[in-house]
Amino acid sequence: MLIDVVMPQLGESVVEGVVVKWLVEAGESVAKDQPLLEISTDKVDAEIPSPSAGRVAQILVKPGETVPIRAVLAKLDTDPSASRPAPEAAPKWDEEIEGVPGHMARTSEPPIPAPPRVEPSAPPPPPPPTTGRIRITPVVARMAVEHGLDLSKIPGTGIDGRVTRKDVEGYLASEASAKEAHSAAEASEGKPAPKAAPPSSALSSEVPAKKPKTSEGKPPAAEGDQVIPWTPIRKKIAEHMVRSKQTTPHVHIFAEVDMHGVAGVRAKAKKEGVNLTYLPFVIHAAAKALRETPIMNATVSGESTVLKKDIHIAVAVDTSKGLLVPVLRHTDRMSLKEISAAMDDFGARAKSGRILPDELSGGTFSITNPGIKGNLFGTPIINQPQVGILRLGQIVKRPVVIDVDGEDSIVIRPMMYLCCAYDHRVIDGVAGNAFLYRVREILEAGDFP
Repeated sequence: MLIDVVMPQLGESVVEGVVVKWLVEAGESVAKDQPLLEISTDKVDAEIPSPSAGRVAQILVKPGETVPIRAVLAKLDTDPSASRPAPEAAPKWDEEIEGVPGHMARTSEPPIPAPPRVEPSAPPPPPPPTTGRIRITPVVARMAVEHGLDLSKIPGTGIDGRVTRKDVEGYLASEASAKEAHSAAEASEGKPAPKAAPPSSALSSEVPAKKPKTSEGKPPAAEGDQVIPWTPIRKKIAEHMVRSKQTTPHVHIFAEVDMHGVAGVRAKAKKEGVNLTYLPFVIHAAAKALRETPIMNATVSGESTVLKKDIHIAVAVDTSKGLLVPVLRHTDRMSLKEISAAMDDFGARAKSGRILPDELSGGTFSITNPGIKGNLFGTPIINQPQVGILRLGQIVKRPVVIDVDGEDSIVIRPMMYLCCAYDHRVIDGVAGNAFLYRVREILEAGDFP
C-alpha cells in the first residue's frame, strides 16, 4: 500500500519549509521513524521521520524547494513484496495569485494516477505550460514580486515544469551578468550607461508590496572565497534585525552591578549539588522588575501599546545554525531552580534541533547573554514587536569602593555591566531607567528564595 510522507505542522506560526536534503533514495528500504529528509523553516531545522516501515517509492520534492505544510513530499510503499512503480501524483501545493503570470490554481479534487512511466534514454525537457501558466511555490511568488519578474519567461526545471527558487536565482544572475557586460561595453565606447528599466508591471496590484532588502547587490567573490548561502533561519534573523533598527528608536542605558550576593548564593547551591550559572539570576530579577514596571512588558500594535498581562521572557540561545530565542512562559511564577532547569533544557534541545516552533513565539521581553567568551558590554537590538531587551556583560573581578560601618573600603568584587535597550516611542527615560535600576537592586540584594 502506498502512503504519503507529508510536510508536518511544526507549530502554529510555521506555514512552509525548505527541503534541505534527502537522507534516503528512491527504492531504498526504510524502518519506521527512520529520518527521511531534513527540512528548514524560518524558526527551526528538523528531520522528518518515516511514518511506517517500507520502501521509498517516489520522491516528489527536490532539495532547495519550498513547500507548505501538509504537502506530499514522498510516497512510501508499505508492502515489501510490491514491485510496481509508484503512480505519478500531481503536486497539491500550488497557489493562485490573480494577475501574476505563471500560477496554477489549487484544486480540491484528488490527483488522478497516471499509468506507469517508461523512462526514455534521455530525459525530455520540461513541458511548456499549455495555458500560459506554470506552477510555482510561495517563495518563488515572493521573489517575483520583489524583483518584478514575469515568470512565464523563466524556464522551469522542477517537477512538471515548475519554476523553482534556483531557476529564479539563475535567471537573476544571468540578467545581472548581461547588464554588467552591457554597461562595460557602453563605457568602453564612451557612452553613459542606460538607466535601469522600471520593474515589470505584469504583477497585479493585489500582490503584496516588495519587502525591504537586507543588502545592496552581490559583490563578486574572489578566488578561494567561500560563499555560504543564507539558511531560512539566517534570512529570518537578518530581516528581523533590519526591520527592528528601521522601526524602533533604540535607547541604550547601562548599569554596573555588584554580583557578590549572587556569587554567594551560587556557592551555597553548589555545596548542595546544584550548579547555577549567573543567567537564571538575571532572568529571575528581570521578571520581578517587569511585574513592577509593566510598561516594559509590552508590545507595539500599530499606533497602540499593548501592556501584556503575562510575563514570557525570551532568552537567546546560540546554535551552530543560528540564534534561537525560546520563551520561558510565566517567568515571574518560576523559582530560581525552575528557571535554571528550563534554560538547561532549552539549551540542550536547541543545539540538537529539537526546539518546537511554538516555543519560539509569544515572548513579551528578551534577554541575551554572550556566554563565557563574552565582552564587557554590548548594545542589543530589540526583538520586535517587544519594547525592551536586556543584555548581560562579562563578569570581571575588580577593586571597588564600598561602605563598611560608615567608612570607605576597597574590596575585590565580581562586577558586571547590564545594558537595557528600550523603544523610545513607548518608553520614556524615567520608566526605562527605573526598570534597570530595579534589576540591579534585586541582584545586589542577593535575596533569592
